[in-house]
Amino acid sequence: GRAETFGKSLASLELCTRSLGEYLETKRRKFPRFYMISNADLVDILSKGRFAPAVHTHLAKLTDNVAAIHWRTGDNGGPSPTALGMRSGEGEAVQFKNVFPCDGMKPEEWLS
Repeated sequence: GRAETFGKSLASLELCTRSLGEYLETKRRKFPRFYMISNADLVDILSKGRFAPAVHTHLAKLTDNVAAIHWRTGDNGGPSPTALGMRSGEGEAVQFKNVFPCDGMKPEEWLS
C-alpha cells in the first residue's frame, strides 16, 4: 500500500541525495574553493556554469574580494562569456592583459 510506496520513494530519494553528494564532492576536489559554499549554491553554479556571467552572483562567496567580473558585451547587448577584467569590493578595477574566453568551459576550469 501507501507505506510500501512511501518506503520505495524514500529509498530512491536517499539514493539520489547520496549520488548528488558524491558528484559535488568530485567537483570540490577539482576546485577546493567549492568547499566554502553550500550544496545549493554549488548546484546553481554547476547548472549555469557553462555561461560564466550567470555565475556572477556567487563570486563573493568563492573569492576573498572579487566583487565582479567585467564581461565583454555580446551581440544582444548583454554580457558575453569573455572576461575582460575584474573589480574588487572597494571598486578597484584590474583589466586582464589578455581577454579570457570562458565560453563552454566548466566552472572549475574558468574559475581557476
